[in-house]
Parts: sequence; structure tokens; C-alpha cells
Amino acid sequence: MDRSAKMEQGAGMAAPVRADDRRSLPVERFYRALVENAGDILTILDRDGLITYQSPAVREVIGVSEKPLIGHSIFSLVHPDDRERLRKRFAECARIPDSEVMETVRLPHANGTWRCVEARARNLLADPDVAGILCVSRDVTETHRLESQLRDAEQLARFGNWRWIKGEPAPQWSRGVARILGREEAQLPRGGDWYEHLVHPDDRDELLSKFLDAFETQEPVSCVTRFCADDGNYRYIKTHAYAEGDAHSEIGALVGLAEDVTEEVEAELALRANEARYRLMTEQASDIVAHYDTLSQVIFMSPAVEQILGRKPEEFIGRPVDESMIHPDDFPRVRDAFIECAVDGRQVQFDCRFLHSNGSYIWLETTMSPVRNETGKRTTEIIGVSRHIGERKRHEMELMDARERAEAANRTKSRFLANMSHELRTPLNAIIGFSEILRMQMFGQLGHARYLEYAQLINESGALLLDLISDILDMSKIEAGKYELHPEPVDLRNLMESSLRLVRGRAEENGIGLALSMADDMAVDEIVADERALKQIMLNLLSNSIKFTPSGGKVSVNVVEAENGICIAVSDNGRGIPADQIARLGRPFEQVATDAALSKQGTGLGLALVRSLAELHGGAISIESELEKGTVVAVRLPLTPHCVVPMPATDEVPADEPLEKPVLANLAGG
Repeated sequence: MDRSAKMEQGAGMAAPVRADDRRSLPVERFYRALVENAGDILTILDRDGLITYQSPAVREVIGVSEKPLIGHSIFSLVHPDDRERLRKRFAECARIPDSEVMETVRLPHANGTWRCVEARARNLLADPDVAGILCVSRDVTETHRLESQLRDAEQLARFGNWRWIKGEPAPQWSRGVARILGREEAQLPRGGDWYEHLVHPDDRDELLSKFLDAFETQEPVSCVTRFCADDGNYRYIKTHAYAEGDAHSEIGALVGLAEDVTEEVEAELALRANEARYRLMTEQASDIVAHYDTLSQVIFMSPAVEQILGRKPEEFIGRPVDESMIHPDDFPRVRDAFIECAVDGRQVQFDCRFLHSNGSYIWLETTMSPVRNETGKRTTEIIGVSRHIGERKRHEMELMDARERAEAANRTKSRFLANMSHELRTPLNAIIGFSEILRMQMFGQLGHARYLEYAQLINESGALLLDLISDILDMSKIEAGKYELHPEPVDLRNLMESSLRLVRGRAEENGIGLALSMADDMAVDEIVADERALKQIMLNLLSNSIKFTPSGGKVSVNVVEAENGICIAVSDNGRGIPADQIARLGRPFEQVATDAALSKQGTGLGLALVRSLAELHGGAISIESELEKGTVVAVRLPLTPHCVVPMPATDEVPADEPLEKPVLANLAGG
């Protein structure tokens, strides 16, 4: 009968075995009972590491019945990182008869964890009753866990121990205490005055008092005191001490653990200092600083709330922000801001009216910022800073009223100008037409030379008044943002020559020469623009130059290529403009002239229209002038208009952009 059969034969025995009956029992049944009730795991492996027998104790260790393990390789069961090491040790044991090896490996538990098992293997392959390698194993998982934790603690924590025997002058210090203080063990004091050398003067009485209490009361004590390190600096040492009894139940020694807590104490002291500093800043700030939870409940309110709202901070603590504090019209906005800050984690800013203690409402501007948790993914608290903006709100309301009045006046002005322009144009056309008939004496002689002169004056005055009305209407449209451009390809040369033809008669009457300078080989011979607006620009510039140029002078038009567009410059050698008055030009109804008679001939809208029409195209103008030498007005235009939306006119005019020097030189030469 083989070994397995012998074990199976006694499996049905259930009655307990008495000590005085052991000798009468078969030896095999006796040992089988011992094996099956042993706490250690017994395993028999063949030469290849296959399990041929497994004791029931394995159930308690890895949660698996012993029978399914029979026939499995022990190497396939252990942790992958342990297999190679186990193979080498097993081969070493299997090679030498009756040899023993010990190894610790990890086995998988049925719940998915790994259990640490210490196994002692003995080569009994030559024993006919065993015919295998016998392994006796025990679960050491908890032991290994504690040992690992102890190693980690010793490595990470800075601590040491000491023992003060009753009657001795000083404690016996361990190497750990010396290491904390940066000293050698031999440097630690051994005399009765040890505390004078090691302990901070302010802490000596407290430490000695604690030690004496421990000797007398036998109660454990704990305290934090400062010990002097080798570099002269003090380290914060947390001391745990308890009394140790002797064989006579009396206190024989005081045993303690010294832990270096310098970093923790200094961090806590720094935190307290910061808290005190920030609290001081918060309490002295003129703005209200509030601390809320994510449900808008007030945790902290700074004292400034009493000065602004006439209410003490205690009235808000523990209360959520609700309609009893906020104006009903503003509360939905405040509620949405809290939700956005708490849920979305975004900083928000809003204005709202808070209830004052006197029943009135005070305008406050509040900025709320989220305080996130350690992961930065969730808002845990909200910090709000509010300031009184009542004065600002009053100014804003005054400005809004003024703006509304100005817009209403502007609309009234636009309607008046539009109506006036249409009402005046009709009779003016009749005046101009009939005066032209009289001037040309189409129906016969007038009878007196003065009538012909008066008809000429009536015609010229009517034409001047019609131009004025047209300019006022165009300026009104531009200021109202209703002037529409109609861009189309424009032949530059034809437009320049046409403009010069229209003013040539007036120039010749005043004895002024006109000239056009435009290179024949220009790459740009046309642009996309509103032809009517572009011609109006040219006529206004030419008319100004002719008006302010004395007889015998010259007006020149130079067209040159510029970056991404063209530059049209109208120059004259007339009276010029004082340098301190150039900035005024371009504003509606502004005139600069040294001759009072000339200033009466215009309205000051010409350059304002030129500037506005140029800017509508996405261009700009610049002016350079010198008294008694002349003036150059340059208009830069893009090849294609940017269709800039005009802004309402203000008293502020952008600084003039200076002409490029090469261009100015060319213009002066023309």
C-alpha cells in the first residue's frame, strides 16, 4: 500500500484520540491526525516541483481547498517576481539529498491579494515513505507588513530614545538623539546640568517639571521643547516619556522617545503669523472681505461691513446670502454669480444693491473667487471682496442721462438739418436759376450795369449757400453713421483731371496756376472707391488751396504710390498755417486763417469732410504747413475701401500722422 492509500485509509476516523490510547492506535493514523490538525502547511513536491500532497492548513492561508492543488507546479502558483528565485533554491535543494533550504514567497489568495509565506524545504526524495521534497510553510504576511512599516518609519522619521535611571544625573541618550542634534554620542552631556547645555532657557522649567511629574505620578507625559543642536540653532523636540517600574513595583527609570518636529512647528508658527497678518489686513481694509461656503452661507465678514452697511459682522455669520440682504431686482444676478463661482469654478464680478441698516440700499461691486480643494477640481469655499460704488453709480447715471439727452439732441439736430436742407434747396435752386437767367440777360437787356452785377452776386451767393447746405447735410450723415459708400473702380487720372477742370476757372480768376503730377508708369492706375466722395475730397482740398493762395501762386496735385494704396497730396505756396493751430483743423466748423475776410468765405467743414470721407474708406489725412511758405495736405487711401463704420464726432481729433519724408520732398519739389 503506497503513502496516499495509507492516508486515505484513515480519513473516516472522527473520534478523539486519548493519550492513554495512542500506543494502541496504528502509527499512520496517529500521524495523519497530527498533520491534518497542524497549523503549518505541509506540502510534498516531486523532483520537478509538482505537488503530490497538500495539507488542509492551506485553506486558512490562501482560501483554496487542498485537492485542486494536487498535480500543479509550485512555480506556477507563486508570484511572477518570485519564480526565478524559487527555481534556483528548489534546484539547489533537489540536487543534494537531505539538504534544507528556506525561502519566502508570495502565494495568491482566493480574494485576489497576495499572502507572504515562509517555507522550509527538505530533500526526502531518498526516503521511500516520503519520496519527495517536504515543505513546511507558515503565513508571515502580517509579520512582513509590520517589519516593512517599521523600516519605513525608521528611515523617514527623525527620532531617538533615551532612558533616565532614577538616581543618575542625566539620561542615557541613544544615537538617534545625537543624530537629531547633529552631535556625536560622546558630545551629549552626562552631568546633572545637562539641561542647561541642551534645553532652551525658556523651556527648562517646563521640561524638568514634566519629568518630575512622571517620576511621581507614573503617568505618561508629552511636551515640545527646544534643544540646542551642534550648530547653535535650536530644534523643536517632541518628547514622550513614561515611568518604568522595577522588581519592587517602584519607579526605576524614566523612558522616553525624542522626535524632531522642527519643520512642523516652524510651519505652524509661520501659518499663525500669516493668519495674523492677513487678519490684520482684512480688518483694516476699507473693502468688505467675506468668506462663504458653496451654499453662500457666510463664514467670515470683515469689520468694514459696519462702516459701509451699518451692520455688525455678527449679523451675517452663519446666514446665507438671500433676498433679505439684496435688492429684489439684483438677487437673481447674485444667485447666478454664486452658482457660476461654486459649480464652474470661475471668478465672477457683479454690481448689486445691499440693504443698509437704515433701510436704504447701497451699491456694492463684488468680486468672488473660488477656493479649490487639494486636487484643484472642486470648489470648497468662496472669497468675496466688495467695495462701495455709490458715487460711481451716481456718475454713471448722470452720464447715462446726459448721453440720452445728447442722443436726443443729436437726433433732433439730424432731423432739423435734413428738413432744413430739403426746404432750403428748393428755393435756392430757383434763386440760382433765375439769377443765372438775369446774369445771362436771356430775355433782353437789364437796363443798367448795376443790375447785371447784382444778378452775378445773387448767383454766386446762392451757389455758395447751396454748397454750404450740402456740406452740412453730408457732415450730419457722417456723424449719424448713415453715410453710405458706393465703391466702384475709379480711373485716378480722369478723376484728377476732372476735378482740376471744375476749379480751373476760379483759379484763373485769382491768377493761380494749377498742376497735376502723376507718373505715366504708375502700377496703380485705378482704385475701388466711392467716386462722388473721392471727387468731393479733391474739390474741397483744391478750393481751400485756391482760397488761401495769393495771386501769382501755384497749387499742385501729386499722386504717388504708397504702401497698399495711394497718396494724393495737394500743396500750395500760400499763407500757411501756424504750427500750434494745425491740430484744430479737421474738426467741424473750425477755421484757421490770418485774413478775416477769407475766413468769412467758408464754414470750416471742408477739411472735416475730407477727414471723415477718407476715414470711411479706411484711409487718413495728414497736414504739414509753414507760415508764408505753404501747406501740404496728403490723403492716403487703400486700393479697396475698408468700409469703416463712422463713429459719432467728438471734440478730440487724432494726432496728425506725419508725411513720409521722401513723399514730402517730392511734393515740395512739385
